[in-house]
Amino acid sequence: MSVVTTVIVPFHRNVAMLRRVLEPFRDRAATTELLVAGDGPIEAWEPVADEFGATRITWPAAQGPAVARNRAASVARGRYLIFVDGDVIAEPGVVARVEQFFAAHPEFCAVFGAYDETPEAPGFMSQYRNLQHRYVHRVNQGDARTFWAGLGAITAEMFGKVGGYDQRFRRPSVEDIDLGYRITRAGGRIAIDPDLNGKHLKRWTFTSSIVSDVRDRGVPWTQLIHRYGGLTTDLNLAWGLRLSVVSAYLFLGLAAAGVVDPRAWWALPLPVAALVGLNLPYYQYFLRIRGPWFAARVVAAHFIHHLSNGVSFVAGNAILVLQQRFGITTRWTLPPDAAADQPLRRWRADGSTAS
Repeated sequence: MSVVTTVIVPFHRNVAMLRRVLEPFRDRAATTELLVAGDGPIEAWEPVADEFGATRITWPAAQGPAVARNRAASVARGRYLIFVDGDVIAEPGVVARVEQFFAAHPEFCAVFGAYDETPEAPGFMSQYRNLQHRYVHRVNQGDARTFWAGLGAITAEMFGKVGGYDQRFRRPSVEDIDLGYRITRAGGRIAIDPDLNGKHLKRWTFTSSIVSDVRDRGVPWTQLIHRYGGLTTDLNLAWGLRLSVVSAYLFLGLAAAGVVDPRAWWALPLPVAALVGLNLPYYQYFLRIRGPWFAARVVAAHFIHHLSNGVSFVAGNAILVLQQRFGITTRWTLPPDAAADQPLRRWRADGSTAS
């Protein structure tokens, strides 16, 4: 019986988590292939992969999730490739849902889902970040320009056509967003299906949240926005969110001005009202599922998030100016748009081993 779908899971460490990630695919159909890509693994993971009947692909030195996913895709036999992050537990029936989606919507070549509403990690920041992700993907369901590799699927044909993930992203960053932009640039359509759910196991802190917003997502994403045709209203780029950034900095400016002239503080309710008005459905969502105290903290966390986005936008544009006008590159400068020079047909010769 031929393989229809291949599930790809990258692995570097945490065998206990790997077992949980693979569990939904234990009783998979004979037409579903399971691949685990050992990206310089530092734990004995082989027995776990073997327990689930997964094909193992491994190499000694960690090179990042983009390389891991590409190397697994290079030996995949399925028509559809489902990517599942090493800290996401897919809900039962994910494979069937993906196959049904592509059968019902042949006009799409990719689809991705969202985190569920029951994140496991305790603490406000962990709960908030995962629920924030779910909300954004739910309200933006339908066509998208980007892709999400946490739990997303692509036809093998389109994946090969665009050259897979850009392997020069050596750490988790915007490699999936970049892939999505290249898919849509090649004429493919991507859908968001918020009912394609996975449970995120990541634990967030206040610091890791800001670092992720600025260094891992915001700054590189700003550069991608310019690369692939300017600002759009896709996902986190809606006009309401852009105006929210302006409102957050207006609040900061008025607060600072009030130190010199206290009359400025009388105007502080204006940007606060703008923030709440622009994001009212967002805050109502948290009020509904977590209650008033949680929602009140969301307002404060969201304010910090908008400030981080402002920093990201300025920094990302400054990096572009340095590169384009002065030829200066930094450690945060994205590699040039040349991912297509790594076609799928050459990945089999990169030294990876399959077992």
